[in-house]
This record gives sequence, C-alpha cells and structure tokens, in this order.
Amino acid sequence: MKKTLCLIVKRISDLGERKAIQLIYRILSKGTEAIGIGDDCAAFEFKDRYLLVSTDMISEETHISKKMTPWQIGWFVVAINLSDIAAKGGKPLGMVLSLGLPKKTHEIYLKEMIKGADFCATLYETSIVGGDTKENQNITICGTVFGTVKKDEFMSRKGAKQGDVVAVTGKLGKAGVGYYALQHNIENKKILKGLFEPIPRIKEGMILSRLKVINSCMDISDGLSSSLYQLQKLNNVGFEIEKEKLPLTQELIKLGSQENLNIYKYGLHFGGDYELLLTVSSDKFEKVKRSLEKTGNSLTSIGRVIKNRKVYLIEENSRKILPDGGFEHFKGSNFF
Repeated sequence: MKKTLCLIVKRISDLGERKAIQLIYRILSKGTEAIGIGDDCAAFEFKDRYLLVSTDMISEETHISKKMTPWQIGWFVVAINLSDIAAKGGKPLGMVLSLGLPKKTHEIYLKEMIKGADFCATLYETSIVGGDTKENQNITICGTVFGTVKKDEFMSRKGAKQGDVVAVTGKLGKAGVGYYALQHNIENKKILKGLFEPIPRIKEGMILSRLKVINSCMDISDGLSSSLYQLQKLNNVGFEIEKEKLPLTQELIKLGSQENLNIYKYGLHFGGDYELLLTVSSDKFEKVKRSLEKTGNSLTSIGRVIKNRKVYLIEENSRKILPDGGFEHFKGSNFF
C-alpha cells in the first residue's frame, strides 16, 4: 500500500500578523541596521545618532471609515507613522507618502487629503518630502517616516526589568469609544475625533528619551493588552496591571454610563490610541512623571513588571490572567 504525504499549507490568516513578521524575519538577510525588525523603528548608526526609519499603511478595508473626511485621512496616515518615531524618542526628519487611488477620485478629495497630511506633519515640525502615486481599485496609502535620536537616548522595546513601574501617557479608550459611536450612529464629532485624529506623542517621546532612564518603550497601536504581551515575550518578564489605575478618557466613561458599556474592555483591548507604553525603575518614576507634567502632559502608573512570565489584571482582591484581546492583522480583532 502506498503512503501519501499530506503537506499542510498554512494561510496568512492562520499565522496572524506577528507570526508572519517572524517568518519574514527568518528569511531576510541582515544588513547594516543597528536595530531591525521587532521594534517600532529600524535604526541605522549615523555618527553619535541613529537614523530611524518606519513605515505604516492604511486602506479602505482596514482603517478608512466612510465617515472620515479626506483631511482626516491625510492626518491619520501621517500621525500613525510619526507615532513610531515618538516611541523611540526621535525627532522627525520627514516622510514620503505613496498613494494608491481610484481614477475616479475627485481633485478636491485629493487636495483635502494632502492638506490634512501636511497640517499634521508641520504641526510636529516635519514635512512631506515626496512619494509615489499609482492607480488602484481602492484607496491605499503608505507612509514612510525618517527621524533621528542620539544613541544614548534611544528607547528600545527591550529592557524592561523586574520591579519597574509600567506607565502610559495620556488617556486610554479614545479610539474605542469613537468606534462604538461610529458603529451605533452616535453623531459626536469630539468622540469621533479620538478615532480619526490620533495624536502622535512626539514631544512626550523626546522629553522621555532625554531623561535617559526609560528601560523600555513602545506605542500602543493594537491595544494595551496586545502591547503588553509583545513586551512580555520580548523581555521574558511578566506584568501586573491594576484595573482601577487605568487612565480612561472622560468620553468613554460618560458614554459607558449612558450605554451600559464595559469601559475597561475598551481601555484594555481596543487599539488606535497611539499612546506610549513604557517601563521605568520605581525610584525614577516620579521624576519622569514631573518632567512630563511640566509641559502639560500626563503619565500614569498602571502596574509593575514581575518575574513570572504572565500578564495579570488586578481587580479589587483578585488577580486574573489578562487576555490578549487586541487587534492583529490577518486574524482580525479579538475585541468583539
């Protein structure tokens, strides 16, 4: 009897974005980069600095809502690219945009989209320096951003230590409550702005990096829980997160009360806030917090780094495993 060999071929949907990236990483040859795949930015040595490079893409299928204005689409693609530079403490140099647009796109639409991109770039003291335009069936926009940071100020994802304070900038749940409002036809421009116009924490990142005490840092794009699991795997540590310390946005708290929402679910698992998640030694935390507060920014302690390689959520007197409920491309959202 002949034996047949059954070859199981996985699809990308079986892998998910992060395993797909690992697959790509294993194939690629290493170049001259000092820091490559696995951090928010690639980094190349440039005298006493690193040249930072990152790219991010959006499309109608994944990011662009019909409720977004062209101006907001332009803002959005620039902001999410700048967020990667912010997470490393870098100063943006400039960025290029590649536009894939249907040929029926109106001239006014294009003009407004570029105005939004330009406004975001200039607000953070950088500019759009070029790119590419191609005909495409659906709107697809890819940004590539460049920045610099002094080598001794670079904030890596790797470096979290047992006993560190875990902290986040700003407020959580802005994008989540905006998405809820969008899905339930709640017309509130302020709430939707949190989803459509994320704030890249460039100034905060630069302040943090100059202190030279941040042990690890990344931006929160796929949700707090997902980001914690990424840091946990990279640093071989665990986390204890205190539910009551999470700095939820007032819009989420207010709408949560009106709609009977589980607001902590939105704060923990929904992506799109683009705040900075960092760890810092406990004896340095207050200094770091004061440094941000002097410039009108906020930093909130939400937990600590532990030796046990688990991610826990502490609520009242209980400690439970925090699910990895964030967003992952190709697999979709674990949130709903």
